Amino acid sequence: MKFDPNLVTQANFSQFSRIVGQAIFATPVQPARASGFFGFDVGVAATVVPVDEKSAYWRAAVPAGSNFTTNGYVGVPRLVASKGFGFGTVSGTYAKISNSGIATWGGAFDMPLVRGGVLKPELALRLSYSTLTGVDVFREKTYGAEVFLSKGFGPVMPYAAVGRMRINAQGDVPAILHSPAFTLADRSNVNRYTVGVRLSLLVPKLVLEATQAEVRSYAAKVSFGF
Repeated sequence: MKFDPNLVTQANFSQFSRIVGQAIFATPVQPARASGFFGFDVGVAATVVPVDEKSAYWRAAVPAGSNFTTNGYVGVPRLVASKGFGFGTVSGTYAKISNSGIATWGGAFDMPLVRGGVLKPELALRLSYSTLTGVDVFREKTYGAEVFLSKGFGPVMPYAAVGRMRINAQGDVPAILHSPAFTLADRSNVNRYTVGVRLSLLVPKLVLEATQAEVRSYAAKVSFGF
């Protein structure tokens, strides 16, 4: 990753930061619920985010020929682990992007607002944080607050969420002949709308979700646990 002084502007840097923020957002890819003290879940997830490789925001930040995308999407595979504590659920995520040395890690905390039951859905608040590492010229953190509504029907649990993502990003632009080096910053707030479904099969659990934020992204997870 390297910012092109001839192409980068505040506007396309902000758009690039929002796209990256959506890709690294610390979603554990599951409904927000309070599991019991012995509850745990470990799995492999992936988030895919569409990018326009011909756009100014992408060409200004990613050199031509880079292999960050596949068929117009950036994929972020991640390890996800969740542990219940009765009063809430704590999750951690870690991902390494391609073979670039770029990594992202983060966590989330789910706190019940209305406990669910046989006939009653569960309403929960999720707070999350993520950070990007491995890039000298670009630094980014995300913060999230989302409200989830979920209800189980046997092995199927649909859920929906609405919330807000806060982005804090900085990019270092190198000097050129007639322009000194400078730093761009972006602090954006983006609404997030998510729908998903969890299928609890005999052994693994499968979760699929879609999120509308800066763009529409998709995520999936296969996990094991209780």
